[in-house]
Amino acid sequence: MSELPLYLLLGVFCGAVSITLSRCTAVTMDMVERLQKTTGLPMAVSPALGGLIVGLLALVYPEVLYWGFENVDILLESRPFTSGLSAAVLVQLIGVKILATSLCRAFGLVGGYYAPSLFIGAATGMAYGKFMRFTFTGSEALFHVPFLDVASPQAYGLVGMAATLAGVCKVPLTSVLLLFELTQDYRIVLPLLGAVGLSSWIASSQRFSTSGKGKLDSLEEKTSTIEEAKNVPTQTQQLTSVDSVDATAELCKLESSLCVYDVKDDNVLENLTVAESMKTRYISVSLKTPVVEALNLMLVEKQPFVMITESNKSLLGLLTVKDFQDFCKTVKSTRMQPEVDECLVSHVCGVVRCKIWSVTPHMPLITAEKIMDSHGMDQVPVVSEHVNHQDGGILIGFVDRECITIARRALAAKEFFSFTSEIRREES
Repeated sequence: MSELPLYLLLGVFCGAVSITLSRCTAVTMDMVERLQKTTGLPMAVSPALGGLIVGLLALVYPEVLYWGFENVDILLESRPFTSGLSAAVLVQLIGVKILATSLCRAFGLVGGYYAPSLFIGAATGMAYGKFMRFTFTGSEALFHVPFLDVASPQAYGLVGMAATLAGVCKVPLTSVLLLFELTQDYRIVLPLLGAVGLSSWIASSQRFSTSGKGKLDSLEEKTSTIEEAKNVPTQTQQLTSVDSVDATAELCKLESSLCVYDVKDDNVLENLTVAESMKTRYISVSLKTPVVEALNLMLVEKQPFVMITESNKSLLGLLTVKDFQDFCKTVKSTRMQPEVDECLVSHVCGVVRCKIWSVTPHMPLITAEKIMDSHGMDQVPVVSEHVNHQDGGILIGFVDRECITIARRALAAKEFFSFTSEIRREES
């Protein structure tokens, strides 16, 4: 644990490298876009030109090409027949790989950030580890610290891979689990968590900084111009959700191919009804259904709840897995355990409060979400009609958190693409 500060410092460097990759990609995309506009370069020629430039770079630094993960093995010196690269060469590879990755994304070549971030992280960690070994260990060390035992450069290389992946792709938990699965060494968990956490924190702080400021400002100007031309009275309300989607989309384009639209805006859900997002496949049982049968149905359908209905499909209530667990705890504490075959759903409803709140198909989806939030429910039944929330109705489906999330993201993406098409029509 004496070298934990060294791993934390590596996390800072990996965060800076992640920011450099994102900023370099943004600048390169701007340059290529301007080149295409000024020279009239066809879109079909762009990948060929980008491949030519990257190929020329590979003549000098062949390691930047993708050979599966063999190039990462070479950096980590995990193969006995390979000679190790010096720290100076590793630093050069970091810069060249960042440039090559940015060119590939700017010119429209196939690729993402996952494999390049692992390569860049391995090079960063190995260069850092070799520098620390030279500084603190050996007979010619610059500083002699008796209690400091510096690990091998390979250890720093592995941690650098995880920290850079977390900073670039915004997946800290995945990075930690991935490296732990590779090493199977619990001693690396603490320095790994520290480096990954710092790298993610440093990289995330620049998401809304100047890296995408120019593009976002231009989008806001285009948005205001179009809306003013249309003289839409509800300008502010419409731009609230659209601007947030545009901002998210542009940052996704600049920094990560793994970003997913998740615009948490009530205005988005106000345009949706329960009928547009409800699920119609559900499990229904009666009060006389044995508990074992109800649990078997939940297990087969992989559904964490059952609907309780009468013979005419009129809704009586809803029971979740937690309700059955609470029922078992109550029965066990009272020492009144009924026979397994004789235990019915009605017995559970008699001990555990059955959830009877429901919604209708024409109700706004935001209202259904508020009902779920106010009553601590993760799903709510959908009935054809009822007088109030505590009266039953004919059961036709249900809405859960997953339905709301999918509806929110799908509608946000749809509005983004519609708005982008509108901007292009106005420009043309």
